[in-house]
Amino acid sequence: MNKYCYWWLLPLLVCLLAACGDDEYHYPPVKLEFLTAYSGADGSLQSVLTDEGKSYPVVEDLTGTHIDADTSVRVISNYASEAAIDGTPGVKLYALSGVVSVVPQTADKFKNGVKTDPANVLSIWMGLDYLNLTLQVKESGQHLFHYVEDRVTTDAVTGQSDVYITLYHEAGGEVSYTRRAYASMPLRQYAVEGVQKVTVHFSVHTYAGDIKTYDFEYIP
Repeated sequence: MNKYCYWWLLPLLVCLLAACGDDEYHYPPVKLEFLTAYSGADGSLQSVLTDEGKSYPVVEDLTGTHIDADTSVRVISNYASEAAIDGTPGVKLYALSGVVSVVPQTADKFKNGVKTDPANVLSIWMGLDYLNLTLQVKESGQHLFHYVEDRVTTDAVTGQSDVYITLYHEAGGEVSYTRRAYASMPLRQYAVEGVQKVTVHFSVHTYAGDIKTYDFEYIP
């Protein structure tokens, strides 16, 4: 298993500039959220699905992002509501970046072994079929992220499944300063037949030298 996720920063939309002297300019209500983006036949982004389960067409994509045709990608994006020509509610994408969103693998799938360099969790929460994280890492050149599936147990009688995950993190180079990284672990693969509820136990090795574990319930 050679597929890892490289971390790159979201170009956060800090401000939208108005014309000089325009005191009446109203800034659009821009949101910063995790989204699932879907492409069309030409690879351009055609729609997004929010973590509240609402789907919107992409009215305008200022990022000009293209991915493989007729596929989806997990992103974090600065976006605002924008009506389509026919009045249908849609979105305008100002900035976006890919996030670490790969299916967890067992330890034996990592060719060079499991790496657990430290990271701090700034926030972690459930979002539709994903576990979302904002991480703080010490900048040291290239970072590699993945998810290690340590163990999965299922009670066939109750339909309860417990999934134990460890954050894979490989950092390289000398530390210079801290930055944020964004991750969104898919959970749908654990919603197999007979499973009514999944409890995710997500562990992270921290800069304090300990291991923090976060527990969340996922109802497929």
